[in-house]
Amino acid sequence: MNPWNLIPWSISIIALIITIVTFAINRKKDLKTDYREEDAKFDGIKESLLKANIKLDQVCATTTETRTDIKALNKDLAEMDKRIAVVERDVKTAFVRIDEIRDQIRAE
Repeated sequence: MNPWNLIPWSISIIALIITIVTFAINRKKDLKTDYREEDAKFDGIKESLLKANIKLDQVCATTTETRTDIKALNKDLAEMDKRIAVVERDVKTAFVRIDEIRDQIRAE
């Protein structure tokens, strides 16, 4: 083998090494870019979940407030039922007394 035959072989080997190194570097950059894009997607998903959680917390707070209002209304209704029962009893008693007084007036 003479030295002139080694030159094309060495150029080919150097070109092959440069190609492999370039491929490896570009592959690494592509992977980093892919990771960044995925991270951006996950950040968007995280942000959406955070917004959804905030809205759910607001709905939960509103539901709790509504329950409290309903309990207060039920308590008021129970008290009104008691008061209405007392008023009905007093009205019946009053009508009985009115009838007694009317009967006494007619009897005289």
